Amino acid sequence: MMTSTIGFATHGEVLKQLYLAFGVLPRKEARAEDFDEKDKKTLQRQLGRLASEEGNLIEYYQKAVDTLRQLLGQYVPMPGYVEAIGTVLDDLESAYAELIQTEGTYLSRRDSFRYYMSIKAVPVLVLALKRCRLLCGLGDGPGVWHDDTFWYLPTFEAGNKVTMPLAKVMRWAYTASGLSQKQFHCPGKLGDVVSPAQQQNLDNAVNWARGKATPSLPALLANFKESFAAQDAHERPVDPTLQQSVLTALVCARVATFVAKQILDTYDAAYLKDVCAQIQQLTELLEDEVQEFLRQLAPIMLRQTSAAQAVGIWLRACAHHERFVRGKLTQVAATLVGLLQEEPQAPFSPELLAELTNKFGGFAVHANVDRITRQQAFVPPEGFAELLAEGFQLRRKATTRLDEIDAFEQSLVQMGLQEVLCWFVPWLRGIYHYRREQFEAAYPYYETAFDLAKYKAGRFQYDLVNQFVELAAKNRKENAFDKGINWALYIGLEIRWLRDKEPTQENRDFVRAIMERANYAHQL
Repeated sequence: MMTSTIGFATHGEVLKQLYLAFGVLPRKEARAEDFDEKDKKTLQRQLGRLASEEGNLIEYYQKAVDTLRQLLGQYVPMPGYVEAIGTVLDDLESAYAELIQTEGTYLSRRDSFRYYMSIKAVPVLVLALKRCRLLCGLGDGPGVWHDDTFWYLPTFEAGNKVTMPLAKVMRWAYTASGLSQKQFHCPGKLGDVVSPAQQQNLDNAVNWARGKATPSLPALLANFKESFAAQDAHERPVDPTLQQSVLTALVCARVATFVAKQILDTYDAAYLKDVCAQIQQLTELLEDEVQEFLRQLAPIMLRQTSAAQAVGIWLRACAHHERFVRGKLTQVAATLVGLLQEEPQAPFSPELLAELTNKFGGFAVHANVDRITRQQAFVPPEGFAELLAEGFQLRRKATTRLDEIDAFEQSLVQMGLQEVLCWFVPWLRGIYHYRREQFEAAYPYYETAFDLAKYKAGRFQYDLVNQFVELAAKNRKENAFDKGINWALYIGLEIRWLRDKEPTQENRDFVRAIMERANYAHQL
């Protein structure tokens, strides 16, 4: 079967990268007591099967997500931060799932993920961090991060030098402890004999701070915990609250550093700078709204007579503020999209943007203009829009002939778009046979189209997947029937006659019985 490099990464591939970003799977040389080699190998097998979409996807995915949360609970010492991290990850995952369900792509996997980062992930991240700050106290407690609002982003210096977040947090940890790097990891007087373990900790820390290696999370935290214990042994204890702050910041910095390095390796320094600038600008604009919200809420909070009342008011106010901000984003988006439909090539006038900013604020306006501008930079290949339209015309026409489909396929080849729209031709051939009730002949074409359209066809996946499931039912292909339903549920697509019902065997049998008899040729 033909394969394609076009499309978004699978959910499993993204989750596997997430595990790598957190570095929670200890390497063989790492000192980890909480995750033995057997558990690690089992999890790695599950992640591998998820990435290649084999086996029980929903069960494996949920287990892998739950395991990641459990591991983070072991490693993150500050209360509320595991919940905060989970909140951010849930929002990013939801945005990715929505993108896969609704937006098709003509881009390579590399550029499709870049589209997700620039168009979806950055704005979602900024809003999620704001919510965590308000609801979970993210960054409000004592910590090393107060010296730099954007401590979790790389710093770009002269000579193309990049200082990663992990290096920044490590240096802040030393400064906050009142120690040099060597004194922190190798406490004692000048000239004292340094133990091999402490020397190894120092050597590793030097390499990590210089960016020569990225440690696993267990190794990173073990290094600093042992160094804190060494300070205790030399009667120079580091404040326990500061210790928790440092260890928590190290977890976050490890993730941020991994992601930044991946962007550098996959794309380039210019794109990494662009991502950081986008985060900074959106965060600063949103901060204006947050400060206004806090000013308005302050006198209300002072009037509360009990802690319980205050918490309730605070939570309701934060939820209202989030809805308020999202509502303004939606209103500005509707205005700008309407203008684009009227005049696609016309730039937004400064007067209009000033009027919208005055009414809705700088964040809602800039976030939408930035998104639209970035979307317009992802230009489809020549002939894509025309051939896509031609394909759907052939799909809708009840009299479409095989020679017309052959001619359409040749047009794709001539324009170099056979890989970009690889799922369309088999879908058309499957529809041709379906209209003639040649369900056995239609099935292999639908199966090919189903496999090729995954993570590419956006909202068109709904029709295609449902038709594949129907053809599997009509041809008594039980494994394929279940595979289609399971994949649809996995990425959040509805299946006709199942909808929001539980996918029990009884309900699946009901769906199969309906689809064996139903004929939807009038809807093709």
